[in-house]
Amino acid sequence: MNENNCEKLHKPVLLEELVSSIKIYDKQNIIVDATLWMWWHAKRIIEKLNDWDIFVWFDADIKNLEVASKYLKNTFKNKNIKLYFINDNFASLSENLEKIWIKKITWIYYDFWLSSVHIDSWDRWFSFMLDWPLDMRFDKTKWITASDVINWYKKEDLIKIFKEYWEEPYARKIAEEIIKKRKNKFKFQTTKDLSNFLEGFTKNIKIKTKIFQALRIEVNKELDNIKKSLLQAIELLDKWWIIFAISFHSLEDRIVKNIFRDESKDCICNELICKCNHKAKLKILSKKPIVPSQKELEENIRSRSAKARFAEKI
Repeated sequence: MNENNCEKLHKPVLLEELVSSIKIYDKQNIIVDATLWMWWHAKRIIEKLNDWDIFVWFDADIKNLEVASKYLKNTFKNKNIKLYFINDNFASLSENLEKIWIKKITWIYYDFWLSSVHIDSWDRWFSFMLDWPLDMRFDKTKWITASDVINWYKKEDLIKIFKEYWEEPYARKIAEEIIKKRKNKFKFQTTKDLSNFLEGFTKNIKIKTKIFQALRIEVNKELDNIKKSLLQAIELLDKWWIIFAISFHSLEDRIVKNIFRDESKDCICNELICKCNHKAKLKILSKKPIVPSQKELEENIRSRSAKARFAEKI
């Protein structure tokens, strides 16, 4: 995949809102892009940086990281900033930053869900529109695949991920039908295997989409990793600096909203006399989620479900 193809495949969401949230000061700015995907947001961010600032990117997808690092290093080769590209999930934020001697950061940004590159590229295996391995891993070195989930998870576990991850009302019925299929010694190995099975169960494309997306969330432990990373990021942020998160699904947005809410309170135990000794660490700067403008919606229909929230460390 080359740079031109990447530019065509994806349009960054809430770009202006994100970039305007970044304040660059006359000190060393240490910026973390927790979900690089490619370079759409990062390019604009780097343009704002001073000499000797540090920019760190995380991406669990090595293909994204390789293409983006080549492009960004070449584009900003004359700029005196330190670039780090980390091939890991943002759930390991603190651990990886410690390896490069970073204990505090001045700004961090998240772009949850998956990018258009994952959906539209033939070699990423995320879309069910074509027939390819039932994989759905961002990091291909991890062992569990979508095929493993469908073929080996117990019925109650399947019900749980279909119901919790995409709030699918037919979760139990679909899980029961999968178990019946498995009892006939059928193995789900490709996207077509699962897609054809779901078509036999329902013609509703939304249900099919939800099931595939629930599998992706389970395979990559996306919701658990969001919680882990956000809490680490809040600890790592220096005082008065910003955390910014873009979500594309209500479950993701709920996690961001709840963590920001809890971390902006001095007490979270709800007792008459506080027993938790919790201290507020954030000031919420977005009382309501930021959503795409009408102009952006017209230019990029995939931005329609995006919501952004940001907060300041206190």
